[in-house]
Amino acid sequence: MKKTIFTIFSLLLIGNVNSQIIQQRLLEVEAADVSKFESAVAKKTKMYNSKNGQTRFSTWKILTGQNANHYIRMMHAKSMGEFDNVDTSGNNFWRKTVGPLHKSVGNRIMTRNNESSYNPVNAKRNNHRRIIYYNYKDSGDKDFWMFRNRSKKVWEETAYNQRVTVMECNSGCNGNWVMVRFHHENFAGETDDWNSRPDFIKKYNELFGEGSLEQDSARFRASLMDDGMRVRHHQYMSELSSPLN
Repeated sequence: MKKTIFTIFSLLLIGNVNSQIIQQRLLEVEAADVSKFESAVAKKTKMYNSKNGQTRFSTWKILTGQNANHYIRMMHAKSMGEFDNVDTSGNNFWRKTVGPLHKSVGNRIMTRNNESSYNPVNAKRNNHRRIIYYNYKDSGDKDFWMFRNRSKKVWEETAYNQRVTVMECNSGCNGNWVMVRFHHENFAGETDDWNSRPDFIKKYNELFGEGSLEQDSARFRASLMDDGMRVRHHQYMSELSSPLN
């Protein structure tokens, strides 16, 4: 059950705001096959997914949770119509070389929510992600998105220097699943990030009224389903991914 729930989650936008939609799969790899798997994925990606006009993919190693040490492979697109394009040669190469080395689980499509995603102009690219997954009630739509959108406004006002990508599940999910991905350099960067929390609290209450953060946070939590929040970490595998634009 936990595996089924998790596979609706793991994807992300790698920082290129032109990639708005992602189709993703969980790839389960036995420990003995990791080296061969990574080598085969890197070779396939370099051959079929590294030039202009070729399908773009990113690959992530799962660091925490019940699927730790497995992988997420994501196809990036600007529109749903791109998923109609079939790379026969690339797919055949994948089946022959990578296919025997993994088990593919699930297929989910998610879209970037531009209203609540935050992308500072000068932010550096980082390979570490702290990911919060939410499942909100149908009746909680207004409170959920109000808090997410207001948080973005606070980040803009405080010149927060890290990207925050918010993705909504379009297909393959049961419920209103949303993923919020915080970009960091490493685990230590997360700790440093908490040092800016007082600035967030102060600015939130300045912008929306004294006590508003406490009130909005309470409504936000109430908007979630039971077990509607969890945290995972991913690491971007650059050698197994298309070049960043």
